[in-house]
This record gives sequence, structure tokens and C-alpha cells, in this order.
Amino acid sequence: MMSEHRVDTGSEPSRAPGARDFIQQLEREVGGHRAIHHPYLRALASGELPDPVGALRDYAHQYYAYSINFQRYLTATISQLDSSEHRRALLANLLEEAHGVSPDEAELMRRHGIELEWVENVPHPVLYRRYLEALRMDEAWLRAHPFCDEAVQWSQLFLQCCSSLGAPVAVGAMGLGTELIVRRVYTPILEAIKTYMDVSPRDRVFFDLHQKIDDEHGEVLLRIAEELAEDPTKRALLRTGALMALNLRAGFYDSLLCRAREMPCVTRSGSSGFVDTTRNRDSLEPRPVEHALETLIHRQVGREGVAEAFSRSRGHPVYEVSLPSRSVSFSVGELAPGHATSNHRHAYESLIYVLEGSGWSIIEGQRVEWRAGDALYVPPWNWHQHVAGGEKALYLTGTNLPLLHQLGQTVLRQEQGPANH
Repeated sequence: MMSEHRVDTGSEPSRAPGARDFIQQLEREVGGHRAIHHPYLRALASGELPDPVGALRDYAHQYYAYSINFQRYLTATISQLDSSEHRRALLANLLEEAHGVSPDEAELMRRHGIELEWVENVPHPVLYRRYLEALRMDEAWLRAHPFCDEAVQWSQLFLQCCSSLGAPVAVGAMGLGTELIVRRVYTPILEAIKTYMDVSPRDRVFFDLHQKIDDEHGEVLLRIAEELAEDPTKRALLRTGALMALNLRAGFYDSLLCRAREMPCVTRSGSSGFVDTTRNRDSLEPRPVEHALETLIHRQVGREGVAEAFSRSRGHPVYEVSLPSRSVSFSVGELAPGHATSNHRHAYESLIYVLEGSGWSIIEGQRVEWRAGDALYVPPWNWHQHVAGGEKALYLTGTNLPLLHQLGQTVLRQEQGPANH
């Protein structure tokens, strides 16, 4: 990415008249192309979409169909080149894509807020996968969510540009139509990610790297393009390759813009979006519920006689939180070292968070070990028993028992009594 690659053919070549002028003119044409100034990029950066986060997630997913094959595009371009010097220069780019940046670039990284450890010897595809995984898009998720047709078509057609239409088209597509515009198209995307996505700099570093630093690949391809343009018969082909790449990208952006505009409107700032029943006409309209101030707090849970009675009914210390919630209940449980609850089951769900100690639970015959900081889910009507290890266990339990009461269900609880553990 950053090391100096020179397209060196020994002595300084004598340029055909107009080669450099042609490339500069083509650069200007590329710079004004719709793909670089696409309304989709502007909409992402400004957030002028129904669901900016949803649109960015969709971009991350669909763009992967293209980016996962980037090394194939570069390899195909190398295979089209006749000059060994040109092949050697692009091979260095390919190795960099595959192996990541090197330690001698640490200072440059730091100047741009990029820690070397985030990217050192990490291939670019792995950096992009890191971003996807930060968005909870792992292998299983990707298998369950196929790419859209436009993303697949972009990747396949771009590969054809690089592999089967000759060196000038491949260099035009890969260089002038792709690498040369990386910084410009990633700038609004990175701006949007910083604004709307809850992703760490380490997890999004793929975009920082390309937007702030990764210029050398484009410069190498630009020099190759200029040398190819010494032959006037290749100039039109260079332009064809560049415009094919740009038009394919613009078509992809067209598709994503339509997808983004069709997403349901989401308001993520403040609470106004949560009370707009026009977004879901089957929803109940929220209304404030008034309670006396003294009912909003249960002081010193577990220090009253009622709590002692409740504990006796459970066979171990359980301190029920008494507050006017109509959908969830909450209690604090305690088990002495080596002690266990009865084996029991109930019709309501429960979530348990372990505050202190360690131990295990037997849920429908399966042992689940836990310790402080762990959370445990007990499904409805599953026989289960909790056992403390060699130290006291203290845990919080939340259930949906009150909600089931509100719905009119008879909430059952069965006890089997003490059991071996």
C-alpha cells in the first residue's frame, strides 16, 4: 500500500506525443463522473434517508459481494499485462492486499489515528470481515442473507473487464475507474459510519485505511496507464475500461439508493419515534401511567418480614422486589455454599444475572456452569435446579410472571423437592 513501486523499464521512456495529456484529460473526465458524485453517497453522508443505519448495514453487506473478490480482479489485471515491469509493480500491490501493511509504516498510521496493531500483516479482506462482524454479520448471517442481484452482477461484470478484454481495458477499469477514486468515494461513506454507526475505529479501519492513506495503488496503475497510452490505439480502450468500471459502480449505487429509500422510517434520536402510532397502526398508543412517589422505590430489599416469608416458601433466601410493574418481576436470590434450590419448573420465563459466587444449574437434565458476571436463561416449563459452589452465590432474577397474569393465564409452578446435584 505505502511502499514505493516504480514502473521502471530501465531508461526513461520517450513518451508518445499526447500520452500524458490524454491521461490527464481522462482523469478529469473520471473526476466528474456520476459514480463519484452519486446521490446515494450524499444521502449516506447527510443522513437524508428513512433509516441511515439500515442503509449503512445494507451497504456493508452488499459491497462485500464486490470487495471479497478484489484480489481476483487484481490478479486478472496482472494476467493481461505484457510488460514484466508492469506485472511486477502490480504484484507488489497484490501482495500488500493479501498480507497487510508493514511495521515501517507505523508513523504514517499514527498520524492518521490508525494503530499499527489494527492492520499489521492483516489482509484487506480480513479487515473488511472485521467490520462485518462488528455489525453482527458472521458466516451464518451471510449464508442466510444472499447478496442482491445488482451486487453480484457488479462483481461478475467487473471481473470480466479485468480478465477478458485486454490490458488497456483492465488497467483503465482497475486503475482510473477504481483505485484512482477510492479516497473520493470512501470519504462520504466513512463520514456516515462515524456519524451513525456504533463501531470502533479498529473495527472500521478498512475504510480509514483506504480513505486516508491508500493512494499508492492508484498511482502505480496511473503510471502504467500513461505508458500504455504511448500507443494511441490503446487510448480509447483505456477510456472504455475506466467508464465501464464507473458505470458499473454507479448502477450499484442506483440499486442501493432505491433499497435505502424503500426502508421504513426510523427515528433513533430522542423518543418521538416510539410514540408515533402512524408507523404501526396495530400498535397501542402509549399513555403515561401515574403512580404515587412512594410506590416507585422499594428500599432495603430483603429486610422485612414479608421477604422472610417468601424465602421460606422457596426453601432458600429469595428477596422479592415489590414495585408496581405489570409486566416483569424482579427478585434477589441467595444460596449458601453447597446449597441448592428445589428442582422446580414454572410457566414463566426467567433471566438470571449472577452477582457473586459460582455454581451450576441443571436445566432439563443439562448442566450449565456459571459464575459472577454471567447471565442465564431458563425457558418456560423446564425443570431446573440451581446449585452454589464453594462460596455463597448471589443473583438477580427477572421474570414475565406479571405479564402472564395480565394476559389471563393461570401461572403454574411445580416443585419436586430436594434432588441430587
